[in-house]
Amino acid sequence: MDYLTEKGLRESTIETKRKILSMLSKRFNLWDSEAIRDYLKTSTLSGKRKNNVNYAYQGWCKSKGFDYTFTYFEEKDQSLPYIPKETEIDQLIAGFNNRYACYLQLLKETGFIPNEALSLTPNDLDLERRIVTLNKPAKRSNPRQFRLSNKLVIMLGKLIPSNKSNEKIWKLPYQSMSRTYCYQRKVLSEKMANPNLKRISFKTFRHWKATMEYHRTKDILYVKELLGHKSIKNTLIYTPLVDFEDQNF
Repeated sequence: MDYLTEKGLRESTIETKRKILSMLSKRFNLWDSEAIRDYLKTSTLSGKRKNNVNYAYQGWCKSKGFDYTFTYFEEKDQSLPYIPKETEIDQLIAGFNNRYACYLQLLKETGFIPNEALSLTPNDLDLERRIVTLNKPAKRSNPRQFRLSNKLVIMLGKLIPSNKSNEKIWKLPYQSMSRTYCYQRKVLSEKMANPNLKRISFKTFRHWKATMEYHRTKDILYVKELLGHKSIKNTLIYTPLVDFEDQNF
């Protein structure tokens, strides 16, 4: 884990790799790379999952001073993401305290990857001009910039300390934020008798933003830039989604 931290990987990525290595270590001697390679060849895991295991194990091998090479597994087309109604997203935002509501509103307006939003500091914001700049994108995506709503500017203004411009706005780690979000989401879902709310994850906000922007513009290149994708292949998932005619969606 120290090796991954020194490589500059994000906390959530390190945690994911840690869990994968923990799973492997319970089944195999981690020094026996052939056993792990044979396991993945016959495993029922998806191609994407197998590749994730290989990347995590490859990192462990590098930290120990030897190379591990593997054959890339084909990743089948991923399922289409769940796209909620905007009213449902707004219900969730309204049901949280200002710190979490502000985070969710930012995800809604920008389509940031959850950890990208968590990396922001006051230095990344220009509240006077209502601009947020992302210079530390996740997953090797491109830096980008967005104009914020007046509503979000007011919410952010309440969170940002005047004398700590280089500290993260949201100091809690991703796992802690996610646990609190899932608990409160369940409470709101039961209170409003709407089980769909439990299907809305942090990543769903990004899917919703991309889908709505593609529906509005029919410009896949614009959506690609909005999401920071380096490859158009990652953006094309949003083109087969239904044409949402209901503007309340």
